[in-house]
Amino acid sequence: MMGERNLLVPMGFSLLTGLLIGGFAGLLYAPQSGSRTRRQIANFAEDMKERAGEMAEDATVVVNKMVDNGRRFVNV
Repeated sequence: MMGERNLLVPMGFSLLTGLLIGGFAGLLYAPQSGSRTRRQIANFAEDMKERAGEMAEDATVVVNKMVDNGRRFVNV
């Protein structure tokens, strides 16, 4: 159980990094106008910002749970 929690943040970061790289590569190689590409990049950046915020919230919850469990363990 503890090992799963320790892997959550690095796996989330890896997923976010892969999404960013894949998204930008797809946009750069897509045959379309520059204004449309810039609009897509802006939308993609906004989506990634939201996802990063959600992942940060999830990581905060996990860290807080780990801290609480640690405090309970020490106070046993």
